[in-house]
Amino acid sequence: MKNRRCIIVGAGDFYGIPVEIQKDDLVIAADAGYEYLKDRGIRPDLIIGDFDSMQVKGVKGVTGSVSGLSIFADAEKAEYIHHLKHMEIDGVETRVINPVKNDPDMMACVRIGLAEGCREMHLLGGTGKRVDHSIANLQILGFLASKGCRGYLYGRNQVITAIRNTSVCFSGTMQGYLSVFSLTDTSEGVTETGLKYVVEDVTLNNLTPTGLSNEFVGTEATVSVRNGTLLLVYELHSASCM
Repeated sequence: MKNRRCIIVGAGDFYGIPVEIQKDDLVIAADAGYEYLKDRGIRPDLIIGDFDSMQVKGVKGVTGSVSGLSIFADAEKAEYIHHLKHMEIDGVETRVINPVKNDPDMMACVRIGLAEGCREMHLLGGTGKRVDHSIANLQILGFLASKGCRGYLYGRNQVITAIRNTSVCFSGTMQGYLSVFSLTDTSEGVTETGLKYVVEDVTLNNLTPTGLSNEFVGTEATVSVRNGTLLLVYELHSASCM
């Protein structure tokens, strides 16, 4: 099925599932993220991981090291996702990744979601605990935007998404802050309308936080970028009209 929505639950800080799981959604547990779903009685479609953060019977021994491994080998094609060891955990299809790899488990899940035709990804349990993993997941949002897809990364009270060379609109019911950051070196032609502060055809860069803390004011708002990738951070319980 094309244009499916993918919900991925990782092993980071988890604050529940802020989106309603629909029948056609592809639900993937990334490694120990399965425990969060299991505790809530939710059965994922897939479990994917190297299981370095979750003890699973039958997965022992899938570790190893490769002398002289280039961390950039196969970084773009990522053919490994087509050659994963298959097994089952609690009757759920499971694909085991060798921990000697370029991609973190969340990225592997995203790649598999893309291969299944998903164009919208919701990443839960992807912040907190380890800052480096949180940064990696921000980069994943940029990766998805470069593919013409939309990813959403959820924290406790905020959601982060990325757009590239496009625009996004927000309904007049939105409240709170909206922060806009350049993920690429520069983002040209950035315009924000319907917000407290006027931003018109400016260039943002990824070294200065110029776009921090604009505010919704009860009118429909739009953020657009002509050339570049933006990270948008806004209140979790607000609704956009994307």
